[in-house]
This record gives sequence, structure tokens and C-alpha cells, in this order.
Amino acid sequence: MSHHAPAVRAQDPTLANRYGTDHTRPGRRRLWAGLGGLGLVVAVLLSVWIGLNMSVGAIEYKDVGFTIEDDGHATVTFQASVPEGVQAECDVLVTDSHAAPVGFRTVRLETLPADRRDSPSDAQQRYTVDVRTVVRGDSGVVETCRKV
Repeated sequence: MSHHAPAVRAQDPTLANRYGTDHTRPGRRRLWAGLGGLGLVVAVLLSVWIGLNMSVGAIEYKDVGFTIEDDGHATVTFQASVPEGVQAECDVLVTDSHAAPVGFRTVRLETLPADRRDSPSDAQQRYTVDVRTVVRGDSGVVETCRKV
């Protein structure tokens, strides 16, 4: 004589009443997975497009050096590369030994037209800017450059 409990099947009306039946459809699951994948592709393409647009035509700049002339005057030298047809200006900052600003000047950059450039590296030019200071400075940098 066997004392095994009867096997319970998933379609047993008692279990279906207690837990409900499986209502998921494979077609709907595939639809949501497809829409999620499509959304991911669109997001990646959008971020690549925005990233490329931000870098094209960007103004690049790099500090070269500075000279503290006296208590009221400093010069800052930097290189900047400005795309043809773009007008730009840079903010030059002189700070003291505590990194407090003691001099500031905004300068507009003059660029070579394309017909006067011998090579692409001619787009990068060197600028030296005189900055008045309220006390003796300790360093000078280009804070930022932007299109105008």
C-alpha cells in the first residue's frame, strides 16, 4: 500500500483560486523588451550626437606662463585655438598666495583668417595679456574662454 500524497498540478482549481493563474503573454513581454532596447539605442545615439556637437568648434586654451612685474601689474601668456569665423574672449585671472583674486581682465581674441594660415597648427596662437592687480600677485592663469 502506497502512502504518497497525491501530486498537486498547477491547474488544480484550489491553487488557481488561491494564487491566481499565470496571465503573462510571451508576445507582450517581447514587446516591452523591444521597446526598452529601442529606447536604449535612441539614448546612446542622442548622447553621442550631443557630445560631438559640444566638441566641434570648441575653443581650446592652455596656460603658458606668467610674470609678476610689481605690486600692481602682472602679465599672463597663454595659447588659444579658435576655429575660423568664431569670435572668442578669455578671462585672465591673477591670484595672490592665498588663491584670492587680485587682478582680472577679459580679452577678446583676434584670430588669423583661414587664407593666412599655413597649417592647421596656425589656428593656435599665443597671447600675452597685461593685468592690473590691487596687491602683488602670486600666479596668473586663463580662467576660461568662450564664444561671443
